[in-house]
Amino acid sequence: MNGRRLILVQLLLCIATFVASAQEIRDTLPSARIVSERYVRDAGTRIVALPELRSMVSATGEADVIKYIQTLPGVSTGAEGSSAIYVRGGNIGSNLTTLDGVPLYGGSHLLGLTSVYPSDIISEASFRVGGFRGDESNVTASHIGLKTVDGSFTQTSYSVSASSFILGGAVSMPLVKNKVSLVGALRASPLGPEFRVIQSVVGSALDSLSHTRAIVYDGFAKVKWLVDPNNNLSFSLFGSQDAYSYRYGGDSDESMGWSNLIANIRHEGHLGGGWSVEDGIAYNRFYGRQGIIRDMSGTLNNLAIVSSLDEITADVVFYRPMFNNIGEIRLGARERLAWFNPGTSSTFKGGGPWQPLDSPRTDNTSHTSITTLHGQWDLNAGEWLSLMASGRLNVHVADETEDPSWKWRIDPEAGLLAKVNLAKWLEAEATADWTAQYYHTLEGIPLGWSMDLLVPSSTSRPPERALQFYAGLFASFGEHRITIGAYDKRMRNLVYFSDASQLFSPAIAGWSHNIKVGTGTSRGIEFFYEKDGKRLDWRVAYTLSKTDRTFEEVNDGVTFPAKFDRRHILNATASLVIADNERKSISLTGLFTLQSGHWETVAAGEYPAETFFGQQYTLDYFTSVNNYEMPTYIRLDLGCSFKFKTHHPQELNLGIYNVLNRHNPFSIIYDDRSREWRQMSLLPFMPSINYRLRI
Repeated sequence: MNGRRLILVQLLLCIATFVASAQEIRDTLPSARIVSERYVRDAGTRIVALPELRSMVSATGEADVIKYIQTLPGVSTGAEGSSAIYVRGGNIGSNLTTLDGVPLYGGSHLLGLTSVYPSDIISEASFRVGGFRGDESNVTASHIGLKTVDGSFTQTSYSVSASSFILGGAVSMPLVKNKVSLVGALRASPLGPEFRVIQSVVGSALDSLSHTRAIVYDGFAKVKWLVDPNNNLSFSLFGSQDAYSYRYGGDSDESMGWSNLIANIRHEGHLGGGWSVEDGIAYNRFYGRQGIIRDMSGTLNNLAIVSSLDEITADVVFYRPMFNNIGEIRLGARERLAWFNPGTSSTFKGGGPWQPLDSPRTDNTSHTSITTLHGQWDLNAGEWLSLMASGRLNVHVADETEDPSWKWRIDPEAGLLAKVNLAKWLEAEATADWTAQYYHTLEGIPLGWSMDLLVPSSTSRPPERALQFYAGLFASFGEHRITIGAYDKRMRNLVYFSDASQLFSPAIAGWSHNIKVGTGTSRGIEFFYEKDGKRLDWRVAYTLSKTDRTFEEVNDGVTFPAKFDRRHILNATASLVIADNERKSISLTGLFTLQSGHWETVAAGEYPAETFFGQQYTLDYFTSVNNYEMPTYIRLDLGCSFKFKTHHPQELNLGIYNVLNRHNPFSIIYDDRSREWRQMSLLPFMPSINYRLRI
C-alpha cells in the first residue's frame, strides 16, 4: 500500500479523539466456543461468555469475537487494532470464519478495526485450533464458527446501540405466533460525516485530502419456520459494505472497498431409527475493488482493480447417537462450486466507490469444484475418556486461468482428539490434524483488511497442507483452571506474494507472476490460566513460539522468520464487579498485552549506480528477508461497564484504548533527506463509548 493510503488509514483512525492523531515518530534503528453459559470447554476450543465479550475495550467501542480471540494463547496479531490473526504459525488466510456454516471471506469493517457482524445476532461462536470436526474443511489454522440467534416466537423486542463509529438497531418478533419468527439487525457508520466535521475543525492539517466519503454498513435478517415437531426451516440474508473515496493532493481521485452477500437456507429434522439430519444450500459473494483517476501529463487515466468470488454450497449431515448415548456418528457430504476473478483490471465510471464498472481489460476468471465426503465418530466413556476421530475425502476440480483444461486431484484429511482424566482435577489431552486448504490469500500490508486477494489452487499453486500435533494438561481447582501444552506444525504449499507492496495498485493485475510456493514450520508452548469468581475474574495467556518460512526462490532459499513470528506473547485480562444490586451493576475491565515485535525487511546499506546515459542514483542492499525485529509491542486498555436493570435494560460501556499512549510501531520508513529511520504508528490514546438499550 502506498504512502497516501497509509495516510488515509491514519486519518480515519483519529476521529474518536477529534484530532488527527495518527503518529509518525522519528527513530533510528537500534543495534472456542462462546456461549451463554459461564464455562464450556473441550480440547482445541476456547470459550468465553457473551456478556464478557461485549464489555471488552476496543478502539471503535465495538468489541467482537476477534478481539477476544486475539487474547488467547497460540494467536499472534497483525497491525495494532486490526482484526488480523495468525494462529499457530499459519497465514491470515489459513483461518476460516463461517456464519451458520457459510464462509465469510470479508470479515472486517472500518479498515480492519472491527468485524462486519453485530454481536446482537450471534448466539454461539466456536474458535477451534485443533481436533477439527468432520464438517470443518478448507482450513489449515483455525475455524471461527458463528451461529446466529433465532427470532422470538412469542413476543416482540427491540434494541438500539451507538458507539463512536457505528449506530445500530435490532428486532426480534413472531410473524406467526409459535410458528414463524423473525430476527433482523442493521448497523451503519457515520464515519464520512464525522471525518468532514473533523476536517472543518482541523483545517490545514488535512488539506492534502478532500472530497472524502465513506459508506459502511451491515444488515442481517433471518426467518425461521417450525414446520412440525420434527422439522424446522430457516432462511437468512446477510450483507455488508465498506466503501471509501478521497482526493489526494488535488490530482488523484482514489477509492477502495469490499462487500459480502450471503443467502442461506437451512433445514433441521428428525428421521426414523434415531437419525437426524441437517442440510442446506447457500450462495456467497465476496467483492473487493480499488480505483484511481489520475491526470498524467494531460491524459486522464481511469483504472480499477476488481476481485470477486462467487460460491454456491450444498451440504447434508446425518447423525445419530450410539452405544446407549455415550457416542455419536456423523456422516455427510458437501459440494462447493466457486467462480474466482482476482485482480481484474477495468476502467470505471465516475469518481466514487459506488459507481458501476465496465470495459474489462483483463479477465482472470476460473472455476473450481470441491466435493467432500466426511465422517466423524465421538465417544464419551463416562468421566474418564473422550475421543473424536474424523476423516474427509476431497475431490478438487478446476479450470485454470493459465491452462484452460480441467485439472483434478484427490486429497484426504483426518482429525483426532483425545482426553483422558488422570484425576478428578487433572486431565491429559491431545489433538492431531492433517488438513488441506484450496483457497490461497495473497497478503499485502498487514492491516487485516478484507481486500487481500483470494485465489484458487492450481497446478502451480497446489492446496496448502498442514500436519499439526498438540499435547497438554488441564487442571481445575475450584475457581481456578490451568492449561499448558505444546504444538508442532508443518506446513507446505504456502504462498508468498513477492510484490506485496503492489497489492493495492494497478500492478496487481499481474498477480499470478509474483507468487512463490514454499514450506513453513511452527513450534510453541502455550499457557492459559483462568480464575472465575463472584466479583473478580482474570485470565493470563502466554505463548512461546517460533515460526519460519522457506521458499526456494525467495531469500536464496534460506529459511527466514515469518512476518508475525512473535517469540513471546503475553495477554492478561481482568474484570472486577464493584457494585451489583437489583437496580444496576458496575464493573471495571482491563487488558494488558506485551508481545515481541514483528519482522520487517530492512536494507543493510546502499551503493551508487549509474545508468547507460551516465545518470547517477543509489540502490538499496538487502542481506535477507525479515531481517529486523521491530520493538516490543506494549498496550494497556481500561474500561468501565454500567448495566441498568430497569424495565428497559440499558448498558453503557466506556473505554480507553492504549491508556499509556504508547506509539507502538506499525512499520518503518527510511528518510533519504535526514538519513534516519522513521517509525510509523497507528493508534494513540483513544477513548470509546458504546450504549445499548433494549425495549
